[in-house]
Amino acid sequence: MRVHVCIPHYAREQSEDAANPHSYGSLRVGSNFKRSLALSRCLHGLLGLQRQAEMTLLNIQHKCIDHFPANQSSLELKISLCSDGEHQLNDVLDLFGKKIERVELQPDDPRQLPLACRDHLINNPSGADLLMYLEDDLVIHDPSFFDKQRWFLDKTEHRFCLMPHRYEPVHQGAINQLLVDGPLSTEFIKRFMQPKRNAAKGLYGGDQQVHFDLTNNPHSGCFVVSAQQAKELSQEELPREGFVGPLETAATLTVLHRYPVMKPSLEHWQFLQLEHAHPSFLGYLNSFPHQALPVAQQELKNS
Repeated sequence: MRVHVCIPHYAREQSEDAANPHSYGSLRVGSNFKRSLALSRCLHGLLGLQRQAEMTLLNIQHKCIDHFPANQSSLELKISLCSDGEHQLNDVLDLFGKKIERVELQPDDPRQLPLACRDHLINNPSGADLLMYLEDDLVIHDPSFFDKQRWFLDKTEHRFCLMPHRYEPVHQGAINQLLVDGPLSTEFIKRFMQPKRNAAKGLYGGDQQVHFDLTNNPHSGCFVVSAQQAKELSQEELPREGFVGPLETAATLTVLHRYPVMKPSLEHWQFLQLEHAHPSFLGYLNSFPHQALPVAQQELKNS
């Protein structure tokens, strides 16, 4: 399987609140060190997902390298990092050398860089089976992430898109993680789709049953489409606004304007997940009231 991943990357600390109305981490004052860590983890995570036909073993006894079959399907990644060539974290990017492709884009407004990156991904066929748009602070830990995406797209005949659950690690009492893309208001989400709990189910790998919701929050900071879907999207004018800001429009409305978006139901959230490596939501744990949510019994809120 071949996968092409495009990542928009912009790092420029802004002291003026007006220059960062959506509180993006890429513009936040004092964030460059944390952004560097997140970007490095994002890229390392992707490279670690690659699978080749062979494994090697350091044979200390005979002072040689032994080769043996990996017994796994191949997964080849092409990683394109899109920036304006100036406002970027070169200390991190230089560490990866030719393992990533650097693409310079020059939108009229830097805030449009995510949309330019999206356009580059969709409008430049790479022969990939899957195409992914990914924000630069997201880390994929699941070695089967792209296998699950391909399975879902094939089973739904390329008529839907599947978003992962984004989470931030929590070290507070009994709380393990915070899923950061909770329900949006009914009035907002119904502009785009009608949420439905347990709208579909499937058996992954022959033994893992997973339920899927027509989600009440389709945003995940990324999207994955098949080559067929990318071709369909390339034949129409893609949205440039309409879902919060340019960053969210690129990551979400690109697919949402054409394909219904699903996420694994909350009781199966671990089926498809990724980490938000530059935490921005943990403060809500101490400012919002807490309540129990009996997921298995409760219908989707705000539906």
